[in-house]
This record gives sequence, C-alpha cells and structure tokens, in this order.
Amino acid sequence: MTRAMAARLLATLLLATTPLTTGQIAASSGAAPGRARNVAPLSPASLPWYMRETAMTEEGRLTFLTKPWWPKAQALADGERFTLDLDGNGRPETIVTRQNGHIVEAIDDSGRAEEIWNRASTAYLVSFKGTGLVDRLVDYIDNDDDGRADEMELRYYRDGYLRYAWFGENYDDDGAQIFGLKEWSYAGEEGINRFRGNLQIFLNKYDPVTKEWLPLSECPFAFWDDDGDGHGDTVLRVSAAPLASLTGPDTDYANNYDYMWAPQATPLGELGNVNVRLSFNLDVEPRPEGVDAPHYTFGFTMVGRAPYDYPDMTYTNPRRRPPQTVRRIAWKRGIAVGLRYPAQETGFTWDESRSVRRWEGQFWIYERVYLSNTGGPTTRWNMRREYSPTPSSARAIYYSDADKRYHLFGATEGWLEAGYLVEPRKDLEFRWFDTDRDGYLDTVQVFLPDRPTPVRVARFTPRARRVPLDREALTREYHERVLPRAIEENRQIIAALKNVARSPAATAYEAEAARASHPERIRYCLDIARELHYLAVRDALYARAAAGPYPSRERDGRKRRSMDPGSLETGYSMGDSLRFWRMTKEIEAFSQRYDEGRYVEAARALDALASALPVR
Repeated sequence: MTRAMAARLLATLLLATTPLTTGQIAASSGAAPGRARNVAPLSPASLPWYMRETAMTEEGRLTFLTKPWWPKAQALADGERFTLDLDGNGRPETIVTRQNGHIVEAIDDSGRAEEIWNRASTAYLVSFKGTGLVDRLVDYIDNDDDGRADEMELRYYRDGYLRYAWFGENYDDDGAQIFGLKEWSYAGEEGINRFRGNLQIFLNKYDPVTKEWLPLSECPFAFWDDDGDGHGDTVLRVSAAPLASLTGPDTDYANNYDYMWAPQATPLGELGNVNVRLSFNLDVEPRPEGVDAPHYTFGFTMVGRAPYDYPDMTYTNPRRRPPQTVRRIAWKRGIAVGLRYPAQETGFTWDESRSVRRWEGQFWIYERVYLSNTGGPTTRWNMRREYSPTPSSARAIYYSDADKRYHLFGATEGWLEAGYLVEPRKDLEFRWFDTDRDGYLDTVQVFLPDRPTPVRVARFTPRARRVPLDREALTREYHERVLPRAIEENRQIIAALKNVARSPAATAYEAEAARASHPERIRYCLDIARELHYLAVRDALYARAAAGPYPSRERDGRKRRSMDPGSLETGYSMGDSLRFWRMTKEIEAFSQRYDEGRYVEAARALDALASALPVR
C-alpha cells in the first residue's frame, strides 16, 4: 500500500470513529491525492478550446449540426475518419469517425497526446446513427498529467438535451477504466467495470433551470480497499431521491430511470438521503479469489429521510466540462455517513454460504419486509436476514454464543432459507424472534419445506455481547475464534448424532463441507447437516420412548409395582412408566442443551442416552 493510500484510509478510520451529531459529518479540509481541489467555475468566455467545442446552448442542448465539419462527417463511410486541429497549433488533436453507423468526435483535451484515442484526457461525443444530435459524452479526466485517467463520466442526452450523468473517481491512481461500456453507455453487468479498490461512482441529474448537477439515485456507490490488493473491503451505496417520494406513488423512486430521463429536476432542498447500504468483507487476506470475484460478508440496508446535505459534497473540477461542479458525499466521509445514518428501520444481511459474488455488497431483498429504494435483485437462498423497525443513529451488532454468530442489535425478527446449494430444493427454514424486546434474538423456529408448522421451537439465552464495528478486529475474531470453534463443535455433535440416527438430506451438506476450502462455507454446511441430523435423532428418540406399552396401553394389574417390562398385549408395568419418564426427561435435557447452542454438552448427553437406550 502506498503512503498516500495509507493516509487516506487512516483519515477514513478516524472519521468513522469520531463522535458526530446525528445526520451530520465532521468537517475536514483537503482533497484526495491526485484530485483537483474545489475552485470557482470559469466563465464561458474563458473556457479552454476543448470546452468551447463541446459547449451546450443556453437551453442545455448539444449538437453537431452547426459544426463546420458536419457535412464532411455525414459523408463518412463506416470506419472512415478525419482529423481536426481545433486549437490551431498545427497539430491535430481531434478525430471524427463513423463507427457502427454512429458519428463519434474524439477530442484530446491535452492537445499533445501521441494517440488521440487514448482514454486519458479524451472526450468522446457520440451521435447515434449520425443524426447530428449528441446522445452521449464519455469523458476521461487526467487530473495530475501522468497520462492516466483519474476520473470518468458518461453524460446522457435525449434529443440533444442533457439529462443526467454517471461520474467515477478513482483514488488508486492506476488509470483503470471505471465504467465498462456497451454502445457508448454504462454496460452494467454486461461490461467489465472497475467497482472495487479505492473508488466511487455516482449519478447526478442535470437541472436545466439552475444549470447545475444535483444528486439522484446511486449517489454515491463508494469502495474502500484497506490493504491495496485491488479488492473492495467496504462498500457504501446511498440513494438520493425527493423526500416526498417516501410517501408518494413510487416509494422506489431512486431505482427508476424515468426520473433520470425526465426534463426537469427536483430542487436540492427537496432531496434526501433515503436509503443507505453499507457492507463489509471479513475474508482473511490474501483472498483465495481474484479481483474479478468480489465478495462481501455482511451488510446493513437502512431506510430514512435525512436531507441530502453534507460537508464537502460539492466538488468542482476545472478540467470538467461545464457544469464543473458535481454533488456527492465525499469519499473520505462515506463510511462515517453509513455508520451514523439516522435510519428509521434497518435490514441486516449475512451471506452464510459465501455464495454471493456481487460488487454491490450484501443488501436487502424485496420479500417479507419491504424497504424502499433497496435496489436489486439479489439472492434469496442461504442468506440470513434480520430486521429492526426501531429508529437508530448508529450501526450496532452483537455476538451470540448461542449460535456463534454476529447479529443486528435491535432486530425483532429474522429468517434464513437453506437450500439450492447442494440439491435443487429447499431443505430448511429458520425464523428468529426477540420475544422480550431487549434487542437480542431469543427464539428460533425451524421449518421443513413439507411442513406448514415448525418442527422445532426453542427459546434460548442469547449469551450476547456487543461488538464494535471494527472490520479488522471482526475479521481476526471471526476466523481465529468463531469459525474454528463452530466447526469443531459441529463435528463433535454430528458424530454423536450419527451414532443414533441420520438424515439422508444431511449427507450432501457434509460432502459439500468436505469439498469446501473456505471456513465460512464449511461451517454453514455443517450447521445445516447438524440441524437435519438433530431432527432425525430427536424423532428417533421420541419414537423409541413411545414404542413401549406405557404411552398408549392400560396398566397390567399384575405388574403395578413391578420393574419387569410389560407388553403391548398385556399392558405396562410400573418399570415401563419409570423408564419412559426418565428417557423423556433425558431427551428433553439433551434437546435443551442443543437449543441453547451448547453442542459439546449436548453430544455428551446424547452419548450417555444412546449407550443406555441404544436406538438404531
């Protein structure tokens, strides 16, 4: 990691741990290395030649129709090109070409590049099918003149009128392309995007009335790479939308592109930060996968109505084409915003099977509990969801020794659907509740897919402790203590369970655990195998207890005080009654230890029970 990167990350950590007033972030001066500092916008007359070439009309329209070179461009065949010397220095710095029917004007803003088409300080203006109206402007901005782009923006026009733009700021100073493109547009999942490392992207809507950029939709999507390995370790996504939309006809406003394409914009004073997603990765470094396989372990999804008003949210770059000032949460403040967002309700997601490879992090799903402006879609299976309806101004988690997991403090309910991992079916569902409303989940219900009622209901003591949201400390504890202990205890209890009875459905999970290389997946597969085996053992034990004459037969009067066994034909003896009740209590004692997550004790109790009354 470079010194500059280390300094940025230290500043982020300090901001994240500094007490702040609700809804506010402490002010900090200075710009990130490799970034232009905020300056006043230039007047139109003083714009450099390349900005004059791409200037919009007063109405916000941009076309090629009045360019002196337009007739020549119209005559181009596909693949043909010509060059222009717009700055008058005797050296061409502009290419006009036709590609796939589109007319493209590529401008080297530096005026001195060996290759104009170099995506360093180059702007590409595109007229789809050569109509003369500009549809896209793709701009690469090199802030420190090292020949590598530090920023990228994609401007979207309709009928030549500017509507909105995607912006990207790369703080790793490696010149990597931020947005993958398809047909001169953000390609989304179809492109190779650089959404990782130390970087942020964001959307701004153009306001033709005030002629300025305003936050909208994903503003920002920000990433932090603590150790410089190119992965994302933390990711933040903020949804900007009108505050009134939370109670309007479209409560998913931030995810609707119709508002981005609309001719008019919502004034800044009416905009809010209405949804925040904050995710963390807890993998041990170096990660087993490459940077093209992103992973985040858990994440918060929060809904609120905070005004979109943050220190340092305006950023003016004099190398940007007007409007030069954008609005977004400053990257150095992003984690603190996520940690202290005034949420009205919160969702919590944990990727239990380590299966989700989304660069966006772990976030909520539009099922069971609706959280507006969440986004998606994301994965349903093997994802632990917890929900808190209680307003909170700080993120808080706790560790429960009952299930050896981290949970959302204040969650009143949760669920996990296990399945579609080892076989194409649902195998189990867990539901959790906080019955005494003390902030800790204390009751679990377990369901089999073919049973509408729970097959296990347990009230347990959480044995909880609050845990600071320190990613490095969590990673160490998770991998050095929590996962090894959970795996070892699972193996002990599974061995004891299989001495009594076995679940055929559990076999595939044990096999997957044996194949898996990551401890998180091993632990999860053993968790599911353990629960399936337990249900089979519990049923077998109760069936064994009920198999004698006592539960359903009349007493054999000849053996009313005899310890000798009776029979189903003649009736039960006193000994049958005593043995039945003793076994029932031993089964209950074993089950209570299991319900409390005391698996080593449960294994010992089961071994003793099985040796006295073997069940095969």
